[in-house]
Amino acid sequence: MSRYAPLAPLTIAAYGAPGLVLAALALTFYVFLPKYYADIVGIDLTVLGLLVLLSRVWDAVIDPAIGAWSDRTVSRWGRRRVWMALGAVPLALSFLALVRLPTLESPWLQAVYLGALTFLFFFFWTMVTVPYEAMGAELSFDYDERTRLLGVREGAVLAGTLLAALIPLAVGYDLAPADVVAAERQRYWRIGLVYALLVVALIGVCVVIVRERAVRPGQRPEAFFRGLATLWGNRPFRILLSAYAVTALGFAVAATLVLFYVDHVLASDRGPLILALYLGVGTALVPVWIKMAALWEKRRAWLIALALNTGAFVWAIFLGPGDGTTFGIIVVVSALGVGGVMALPPSMQADVIDYDEWRTGLRREGEYIGFWSIVKKLAAALSAGLAFPILDLSGYAPGAEQQGSAAVWALKLLYVGVPSLCNVIAFAIVWRYPIDRTAHQALRAEIDARPLPINASTEPKPVTSWAWIDFRVS
Repeated sequence: MSRYAPLAPLTIAAYGAPGLVLAALALTFYVFLPKYYADIVGIDLTVLGLLVLLSRVWDAVIDPAIGAWSDRTVSRWGRRRVWMALGAVPLALSFLALVRLPTLESPWLQAVYLGALTFLFFFFWTMVTVPYEAMGAELSFDYDERTRLLGVREGAVLAGTLLAALIPLAVGYDLAPADVVAAERQRYWRIGLVYALLVVALIGVCVVIVRERAVRPGQRPEAFFRGLATLWGNRPFRILLSAYAVTALGFAVAATLVLFYVDHVLASDRGPLILALYLGVGTALVPVWIKMAALWEKRRAWLIALALNTGAFVWAIFLGPGDGTTFGIIVVVSALGVGGVMALPPSMQADVIDYDEWRTGLRREGEYIGFWSIVKKLAAALSAGLAFPILDLSGYAPGAEQQGSAAVWALKLLYVGVPSLCNVIAFAIVWRYPIDRTAHQALRAEIDARPLPINASTEPKPVTSWAWIDFRVS
């Protein structure tokens, strides 16, 4: 039996809720908005590609800084919720500005305008998401409850991705197709309104209902750059981050090329349906993987999920035109493992943060989540930087219905081969992960048994500076 009071179901649900809309925003920005900007707004593709790349780099750069600042925040609302509360409305408004982009006479003025909006959007995005993910690592110290909590969040993320794939159809059914530009502008304005309202509502629910745990005295983080060196000295974190990095790259390459594969290898127009099927099955099975982690340990469950996902998916390399039904079966079987691949690493990450506290006496969720986020975003950037130049060298002809055999094989090797190889490498890395339930319970018991400093209080310090926040750095 756990020594910690269990989280209420309402708390778990309220914490997971923002994951839905944040995932929908991310998919819309990276998948749908680039095509909208190119075809409807008229932004040059080269300029657009540069803006997307720079925005991802900017997003990655500010992640550890926001994480470190949130670790050092003192407020009446704790370290995390105050950042989420302050960032929610600006995030919603900046997304509305992105979908309401005007057509300006000067292409470069248009690019500068979009670039400024994008940088603002990602600043507010990081202001919300890094503290939000960091809060999940500290809400529960119980080995299995942590998996349930973060599994609910990752299930919401998968559901939000599915929502983003389907909502453009739902909000545009009544639009007149005669004026394509006007119809698409109206469609994206409606999408923006829906997501803006959901951002404020779901983040608001989380901020109001969820209560952060008090920080133990003496747990204020050390100086930023010294903290980075200590972070990398955490061996379980190095193992986990390395495994996650290669799986993230594989998934990003597959996500980038799935529609290309379906169109040009299978000669099918069912790409969006297949994507929805994959995400739907993966979302539905997240609760099953949470149960499996409790039965088998997180490491073993993640290994099984990787093996299942890869063992089915690798057969797609042998498919060709007319094999859409076979691919659908492969997608369903492969999706049986994706819920575990998504849901388990965040819970294991929270365990390595506990290991860091055991080593250093510090709670630094924000810094850990910041570096975790860098990996996700650089994987997304690297996937496009790897896939598209190789396709170009293979002779891929944009817009052509028929592609040469070299381009088709390049698509197969990139879409199937790269993710499969990444998962095999991750499997070998995860095998060495050392923290199981017994080890985690032992280190948590030692942490909890440590005496508090004399005259120490676990209550947050009073506010002494601007608004609710005191950004003092220890």
